[in-house]
Amino acid sequence: MYEDFLPADTLAFDHSYMTLTAGPRGVEIAGIAGDPDVVYPLASVTKPIAAWSVLVAVERGLVSLDEQAGPEGSTIRHLLAHASGLPSAAGDPIAAPGTRRIYSNYGFDVLGEAVAARVGMSIQDWVRQTVLEPVRMLDASVDGSIAFSGRASLDSVARFAGELLDPQLISPDLAQQAFSPQFAGIPGILPGYGRQPDNLWGLGLEIRGNKSPHWTGSDFPTTTFGHFGQSGSFVWVDPVANQAGVFLGNRMFGHEHAEVWPELTNQMRAS
Repeated sequence: MYEDFLPADTLAFDHSYMTLTAGPRGVEIAGIAGDPDVVYPLASVTKPIAAWSVLVAVERGLVSLDEQAGPEGSTIRHLLAHASGLPSAAGDPIAAPGTRRIYSNYGFDVLGEAVAARVGMSIQDWVRQTVLEPVRMLDASVDGSIAFSGRASLDSVARFAGELLDPQLISPDLAQQAFSPQFAGIPGILPGYGRQPDNLWGLGLEIRGNKSPHWTGSDFPTTTFGHFGQSGSFVWVDPVANQAGVFLGNRMFGHEHAEVWPELTNQMRAS
């Protein structure tokens, strides 16, 4: 345990965060601040956890990334990469698949319905059986929408970050697809940070690329991937340094987060 990366009054709310490093002895904790056992709402940090369960279904041959799902011309891959053309909330498509990056909670609900039909159980049970239990996210739950209903402690989300650093549930080739740009070159809004001309996403994971502004700091390589949520939580992975970081808090995302997170993530990475 060590002191907060930033002065205690910089973030005036309860929070916990952790950095991890992968090496020859496996994934190890590099530093931690706060209580690792307090359960927080994850909001959209639920999405990469759910996406990983979809990739497990792909790995097992139950689902194909390129099978039809969602609006006409859309696939599982499009839905995972926010490129299906569906709006944020339930409604008709507002763009052709693969032409705009539209961050879509609704798209993830459509994704969950499609995968549930193929695996023969609710998507919530599938997430629990294929990710939460094998990764030993013991206090984590996804009881509603796979777009935002997750709850977990720092300990549990750090275990998931360890899985992203050193994938055990899916093959290296499939993991690399998840971490690589899908439908590169299309524009879109990065929630909280504005329009990006090349709004890169992988499969359920946002990719830093050359986005500016961005919630990770200037020290991060373009290949960094992760996700943040409106609950004021995030997870990032730097595949160059084999590092990951997790932050969980109890205040909805706002200007305070947008201002502090870049330097906070830089300092987490340097720890």
